[in-house]
Amino acid sequence: MKDIFKRVLVPVDGSPQSIVAFNAAMTFAKKFQSKLTTVHIDEKSVSNEDLRNQLHMLADGIDYHYIHKSGTVHKEILNTAKETDAELIVMGTHGVSGFQEFWMGSNASKVLNSTTCAVLSMREDSKLNDFKTIVLPIDTSFESRQKVPYAIEISKKFGSNVHVLGVSNSTDKEAEYKINAYARQVITSLKEMDIPHTSSLRLGGNITDKTIAFAQEKKADLIIIMTEQELQIGSFFLGKFAQQMINHSNIPILSIPPREDLMVAEARL
Repeated sequence: MKDIFKRVLVPVDGSPQSIVAFNAAMTFAKKFQSKLTTVHIDEKSVSNEDLRNQLHMLADGIDYHYIHKSGTVHKEILNTAKETDAELIVMGTHGVSGFQEFWMGSNASKVLNSTTCAVLSMREDSKLNDFKTIVLPIDTSFESRQKVPYAIEISKKFGSNVHVLGVSNSTDKEAEYKINAYARQVITSLKEMDIPHTSSLRLGGNITDKTIAFAQEKKADLIIIMTEQELQIGSFFLGKFAQQMINHSNIPILSIPPREDLMVAEARL
């Protein structure tokens, strides 16, 4: 895989979360030489002019295109992503705060459920250290390995170490065998691309908690997950596990939607 993230979109509203997202989007845009677009959907909390001035000061000479829209927030984010052919959306999110955990209610959740491009979720308290340390959880689902090409390309750009983590909430031998087999295939790909890496295994218990704890132990700058996978035991999917991960992790989460064109490459892993 090459030439990923050539068009990056970041929704902005002037909140601390969206400013963190804007800074991360600029970092990705610089590394991948991306076209950066910001979109502001009208809200009463900040004026359009004030927001443009704030972003202009933060950009410090970085080129970006500013779009101002009115309408339903998540729909306009999705519309703008389609109009700009975005390959990556960078969104600010809240941490846990009761029933509605996502930035601006359920908008980020709706974007994640509906978009066909990758989404980088950034909390206000997300640690950002140039994405030098990546955690790559691998579960028992076939699609899990589709994250690998993204991890490789990000590692090349940022000079990252990749920590492969085999995870499952099951402790049976079949799950362990499958995860070990997948992990070996992932490690082979990382070795072939000269990507610095380690490998670990965590079986049993809540895989969200285990992944976040492992990422914190490694002082990770990024966790890469899939947004949609088969609803099977021990796999990440946008719902219980992936949504918990995005809501509870103060480490940035890159969510990758499954792609049919990666199936052939994945089959070779």
